[in-house]
Amino acid sequence: MDFTFTEEQQAIADLAGRILGDRVTHERLAAMAAANQSLDRETWDELAKANLLGICLPERDGGSGYGILEACLVLEQVGRTVAPLPYLATVVSGAMLIARFGSDDLRARILPGVIDGSVILTAALGDRHEVIARPDGSGWQLGGDAWFVPWAEQARYLLVPARTPAGEVLVCVVEPDGAGVSAEPLLTTSGLPEAHLAFMGVSVGATDLLGGPAGGRQVLDFLVEHTTVGLCALQAGVSEGALRLTASYTSERHQFGSPIATFQAVAHRAADAYIDTQGIRSTMWQAAWQLAATDAGEWPGAADAIDVAKYWAADGGQRVAHAAQHLHGGIGVDIDYPLHRYFRWAKHLELTLGGATTHLRALGARLAAEPA
Repeated sequence: MDFTFTEEQQAIADLAGRILGDRVTHERLAAMAAANQSLDRETWDELAKANLLGICLPERDGGSGYGILEACLVLEQVGRTVAPLPYLATVVSGAMLIARFGSDDLRARILPGVIDGSVILTAALGDRHEVIARPDGSGWQLGGDAWFVPWAEQARYLLVPARTPAGEVLVCVVEPDGAGVSAEPLLTTSGLPEAHLAFMGVSVGATDLLGGPAGGRQVLDFLVEHTTVGLCALQAGVSEGALRLTASYTSERHQFGSPIATFQAVAHRAADAYIDTQGIRSTMWQAAWQLAATDAGEWPGAADAIDVAKYWAADGGQRVAHAAQHLHGGIGVDIDYPLHRYFRWAKHLELTLGGATTHLRALGARLAAEPA
């Protein structure tokens, strides 16, 4: 079986890497932090001009007809440059769901804006999520709270999972500036924007549901699985970026007349971090490949591969981040040096949608439930 990327996939990765590598520099990120600017709008617009925001959408909606594999190629580059961009939230957690499960009206209303960069999307998947949907005429009325929602204040539309009194699952499309929605900004480890959202009698029409009550669980599973694989792709990029920075530093830093990279203890620590990074990448691509095949109806499901990938992204990612800090010494925690961004992103990605223990338990439970 050939797992090499096609020419088109390699071109997508090269294009994303060139745009992000040229624009998202340490100096630019430092200037944005000093100006308290959370979204790199200029780079986002460049991705739109290069048609990298619409690559995962069907051609009928104006996209390029690719899928989660191609999204992961871009997300790796986002992680490698720690670029403050809502690519995962907008493209994977939002647009891919709307394209697959949304009505004709919903797709026509939202997806063209995603492709041209004018519409940012996000999904409320954070911990302590408790939103209840009660019947209200031909639609529904939402009440409750959603925490740690990424890019909520920048988003034009939110995807909000909710539970009905009968125990069904709904995935609702909500406008954050609509009546009954309030947002409170939260401080995060990564520095990326998140918010606590409160819903108080928010009306949702039947046309603003993805899948409806009968198919809501399938929609939510699709959302969680694709977002989790996207998180793993970001972590693969973050780990590689931290490792490259560490390799450069240890090659240039001299002690006792030699680069510290030539010291046996340093080389061993860096080698372990390299192995972890390759483990994160290989398990992520295995999960992405299975998920793409599942989307195409050619594979029975990717749940086990996704849990394995997130375990590696969480456990291996934190080891890479700590190794990079250790090998940099004191300069690693200096906010005038770029490594601190990789450490903060790695810790954030480690725990988002469950850490290593959570995914090992889920994998173990499925294995234990299989007939002997």
